[in-house]
Amino acid sequence: MLHKCLIFLLLCFLPGYIYALQPISDLVKRILPGYEDKFSFELLNSEVNRNIFEISSKNGKVLIKGDSPVSVACGLNWYLKYYCQVSVSFCEDQLNLPKELPLPVQIERHETKLTQNFYMNYCTFSYTTAFWDWKRWEREIDLMALNGITLPMAMVGTEVVWKNTLIHFGYSNEEIKDFLCGPAYFGWLLMGNMEKLGGPLPDEWFERQELLQKKIVSRMREYGMKPVFQGFFGMVPNSLSSKYPSAKIISQGEWNKLQRPPVLLPDDSLFVQMAKVWYTEYEKLYGKADFFGGDLFHEGGSTKDINVTEVARQVQSSMLAYNPNATWILQAWGGNPKKELLAGLDRQHTLIVDLCAEYWTTWKDRKGFDGFPWIWSHITNYGGNIGLHGRLDAIAQGPIAGLCDPDASISMRGIGSTPEGIEVNPVTFDLANEMRWRISSPSMEEWIRKYANRRYGVDSDYLHQAWHIFYHTAYGTYEGHRRPSESVFCALPSLKGNKITASSWSQCRIFYDPQKFAEGVALFLKEAKHLKNVSSYCYDVVDFVRQYIADLGRESYYKFVEAYQSKDKEKFNYWSSRFLELLKDQDRLLSAHPSFNVGRWLNQARAAGKSLSSKDLYEYNARMLIGTWSEERTPVRDYAHKEWGGMLRDYYYPRWEKYVSYLKKNLNGEISKQPDTYEDERMWVQSHKEYPIEVNNNICLIASEIFRKYYRYNCDGY
Repeated sequence: MLHKCLIFLLLCFLPGYIYALQPISDLVKRILPGYEDKFSFELLNSEVNRNIFEISSKNGKVLIKGDSPVSVACGLNWYLKYYCQVSVSFCEDQLNLPKELPLPVQIERHETKLTQNFYMNYCTFSYTTAFWDWKRWEREIDLMALNGITLPMAMVGTEVVWKNTLIHFGYSNEEIKDFLCGPAYFGWLLMGNMEKLGGPLPDEWFERQELLQKKIVSRMREYGMKPVFQGFFGMVPNSLSSKYPSAKIISQGEWNKLQRPPVLLPDDSLFVQMAKVWYTEYEKLYGKADFFGGDLFHEGGSTKDINVTEVARQVQSSMLAYNPNATWILQAWGGNPKKELLAGLDRQHTLIVDLCAEYWTTWKDRKGFDGFPWIWSHITNYGGNIGLHGRLDAIAQGPIAGLCDPDASISMRGIGSTPEGIEVNPVTFDLANEMRWRISSPSMEEWIRKYANRRYGVDSDYLHQAWHIFYHTAYGTYEGHRRPSESVFCALPSLKGNKITASSWSQCRIFYDPQKFAEGVALFLKEAKHLKNVSSYCYDVVDFVRQYIADLGRESYYKFVEAYQSKDKEKFNYWSSRFLELLKDQDRLLSAHPSFNVGRWLNQARAAGKSLSSKDLYEYNARMLIGTWSEERTPVRDYAHKEWGGMLRDYYYPRWEKYVSYLKKNLNGEISKQPDTYEDERMWVQSHKEYPIEVNNNICLIASEIFRKYYRYNCDGY
């Protein structure tokens, strides 16, 4: 009888057990077709407040165990990286696997008390993912699983929640669309920075995003991830005051000259009603969630006549009224969350993400946020800009410092990656996501060597030497170096010299020795003939040569500014001509690779639409975001500048050419007015010129030719 009961229990458990790991089997089919029968996966008994994975072998197969599907996927990735020397990333893969996989001879076990790995940023949903389809999202969620992401932001389809909520409060379809931003600007609506920019949205967009989000959260949950939804924190349309004139609605002023939505105070009965409808509609659409984002007073806002402590308490109370297990996720950014806000919150239902811990030590300065659960996170990318950057030493050491800090370690819950844009600098994310599983900082020289091996699939002294230099130059950790060094090609022309910037709050200067970096590129190119068919190598060779050309452009710019100021016509003509020539060569290089061609971004936007009018609207959003950013002159002009092929040629080159011509006239004694190219930029934003993406098998050759044109030594590549 006992024997029969055991069999019965096993049969009852087995279907759920198999189902729990089916996403991992499906993942292998997608990324490693033909290797499905080489792996076995098992779930381990979950341990309290720990995540675990084990790598071993059984019955001639690689066996990966973990306490959840996402832990198993992370173990799979660890095996692929350190046993097979292959690489999976959002900047091309290297998957040259042997037919017979190496079988571990002993169990390798990793466990961590850092149970949370947070991913993405509100801005990411605008600067990178705005027009993604399911195929691209499926790929990204697979990457999340392989890298152990447990808490991914899931903001797609929130516009449908807004629509369904506002209908309950007397809004027409047109009024709702007048409030909501366009596809490329929804991140800032959710942060309470603006409304309506880039709209109005067509009906088809709501249908598309709802279907897409349902697929996204379904897959995330299959992996055991906890999607982070948008909480209701009181941000409402400016038009709400005309519908409810007695409601306690407080203006929040402007954000970078753009009108912010106001805040509805939570002690108003209307807030309670709206919050209830919000969470009800959210669950109807996308299921129940335990984690919610949303920040009061993000990058400004007004707290005048507001009891911040009480407002915070009531906002969280509305979440808990909906779900007693809810956790409010707050961003540590710009002084937030302030102590008076935290004073109103329940620690057991709050999680703070320290956004830029690779640069600032907010978590340490505030002693682990006075005991509130917190996550160490890095931003690394701003505005989706293109530029080699990653404070690798800071990323390798920061999480360990948090774990060892006597005050902060008690409430440290995990790590995170919160970039404003992705699909750049894959080395940074590779390292950051490993740190959750490490109890000490790795030897970075050794780590970089292994990274190069798996990134390109070869053990090459040239590549090791090159990456040693990259680690000590572009990927170094320098005081005062928070953001990627911007390409001067994308800067608004001026005579500011080393103070010139392409965007606000940044700089074009570099912190490393450009000559040393160039030596690294020359070494890297020595493998161009052998690795010309390795996609990850082709991606990196374009990126590294791009950085080299950008560095030369900066030097040429400084030289022609100096020549102009000293009224040396001959030197000015030489260096300004060289600058423009470099810009054209940069465009040629970047146009050759799909990932660096502006056509890829614009094609994504148009592909998201069904009708011609919607395609045009989405393209307009895509162009405006990376160009003028807004419809009027604001401090965020060029903030999302892109050093991309096509855009360099048609957007940046003309304004530099006009500026150089203006300076030449001045040197020749002609009276001329400094050109204002803003209207030219607006014309590009409103245009529909196509940028074809062609299959190019000569990417390494083009990169080598352009590099050799300027480098004084033979790189011995092509």
